[in-house]
Amino acid sequence: MEIKIKNLTKIYKNIKVLDNVSLEIHNGVFGLLGENGAGKTTLMEIISTLLPFDDGEIEVAGLNVKKEPLKVCEILGYLPQKFDFFPKVTLEESFDYLCKLKGMNNSESRKQEINLRLQEVGLLSEQKKYIQELSGGMKQRFGIAQALIGNPKIILIDEPTVGLDPHERISFRNLITRISRDKIILLSTHIVQDIASTCKNLMVLQKGKVNYFGSTIDLINKVRGKVWLYNILDDEIPHVDLFVSLQDKGSSIEIRYIADNPLQGSISTEPTLEDAYIYINRKELTV
Repeated sequence: MEIKIKNLTKIYKNIKVLDNVSLEIHNGVFGLLGENGAGKTTLMEIISTLLPFDDGEIEVAGLNVKKEPLKVCEILGYLPQKFDFFPKVTLEESFDYLCKLKGMNNSESRKQEINLRLQEVGLLSEQKKYIQELSGGMKQRFGIAQALIGNPKIILIDEPTVGLDPHERISFRNLITRISRDKIILLSTHIVQDIASTCKNLMVLQKGKVNYFGSTIDLINKVRGKVWLYNILDDEIPHVDLFVSLQDKGSSIEIRYIADNPLQGSISTEPTLEDAYIYINRKELTV
């Protein structure tokens, strides 16, 4: 089971939203990382057959997306960036309707599917609640549940943790990891920690182009030996090659930065995926 994308290009109003994108995705959670406007949602909508593209080829489990879109939809689940439902409808009623849209016409089969999928995401006891009564984390879990209808082998998830509190975000990451054992899950986000916590492999998109494709470990290794900590005793921040962050230590301020030639007195530190992401995007942050 795999997704193959070759030389994919999407043009909108004379702008290449996706520019010659190529990648292969296999079982497990694959991260799609990039800033807002990088082209992530466009790529997800193209794979899910919702959006046409101008050039290139896409195969999902051996099916041509352009020639066999209905067959692709049958094996694919999708949680879009903005997922909501009628506020004054219960989870149970909503899920029953979504099962019908998936072609499940037998009421007993739908009932079994509702119980199974809501159980998987920890919402079985909440099925009589109205959608408007759910927290942000519960809505996202409901979104995952509907994407699991029919047990698809490929699931696309777009910006799933935006707006969630830290506890909900961690719970959602754990859920994604748990359901990924025999599936391809494509996780699109601009939140680096979501990728770091769930993905062994990723692609970084920057303005529609592939900036990196490979393992998270190999990406982190690109900045190994280049990440430094430096303590200052006043408010004057020294110039560094690539500033990452600062932290108030009480009697001093510690800055974290990336450089080949560090400031005198700097201490080398273990790099993170966030360090590596900033490095390959060459985005200098302001203090």
